[in-house]
Amino acid sequence: MNKNSNLFILIFLGLIWSTFAIFTKISAAVLPAFFVAFSRLAIGSALLCAVIFFQRKKLFFAKNFKFYFTVGFFNSALPFTLFALAAKSLDSGIIAILDGTIPMFEVLISVLILRRKADFNALVGVMLGMGGVIITSYGNGLNFDFTPIRLISILGIMGACISYAGASLYINSHCKNIESITLACGSVTSAAILLLPSIFFVDFSVIDVRVGMSLFALGFLCTGIAYIFYFKLAAEESPRTVVSVVLLIPVFGTIIGAVFAGEQITNSKAIGCLMILASMKFILNLSRKNFFKSKEPHAL
Repeated sequence: MNKNSNLFILIFLGLIWSTFAIFTKISAAVLPAFFVAFSRLAIGSALLCAVIFFQRKKLFFAKNFKFYFTVGFFNSALPFTLFALAAKSLDSGIIAILDGTIPMFEVLISVLILRRKADFNALVGVMLGMGGVIITSYGNGLNFDFTPIRLISILGIMGACISYAGASLYINSHCKNIESITLACGSVTSAAILLLPSIFFVDFSVIDVRVGMSLFALGFLCTGIAYIFYFKLAAEESPRTVVSVVLLIPVFGTIIGAVFAGEQITNSKAIGCLMILASMKFILNLSRKNFFKSKEPHAL
């Protein structure tokens, strides 16, 4: 890990994104998936544009048009929509399992398509993390009833995970010269523009306080705030480090459920969480030395 402060950013993102599944499910229960994704992007874009304005940054939209729309589509518009579609028929626990496959797809794309070498520690970490995600989620008592609609939804989430993994690799290899905050703002705004037509296919009367607050949380917290840190991380760390944040989602989901919903922390949850935390050491090559000593000053 290039900067030790980035480890804390990784943990912070895991905490924020551990709430996305439940907010998405509440919203997608009454709203079209495309509109849920658009609302999330529009609210996130408003926040990021405000940050850009107050920092007096320039987007150079014409110059970076290709990068903004490519990242916006594969890192936001497509996966957000697929997750919202899947949330209509899958519970949040299964979504957490499948979300944890992103590091695996990053490794597969790197090795099979980009012909890159994967070191042994990374492979061990990815497989250990995958096992931990599955074991942790089984602690929620999930029922795998593979009806056709559930199978389609699962395939949809797998497609979203492939899209995320590919976008992370693209950002790392093609967007190094774009400042992280401008890439975040430009890509999220571009994705919102792509999904703008969804406003013509929604019944706004179904949006009550609960649904409205869920949409706001998805946009402001899970997109706007999270992307400020996510794109900074993507600019400074390897794609594998960036996508490994999803391994923390079941861990924080378990803790949040125990503290705020009175859910029991079962043995399978505890074992799974420990496996996930152990996987982070292998994936991120953590040690006591590089954790406590930073070679570079941190600047957001």
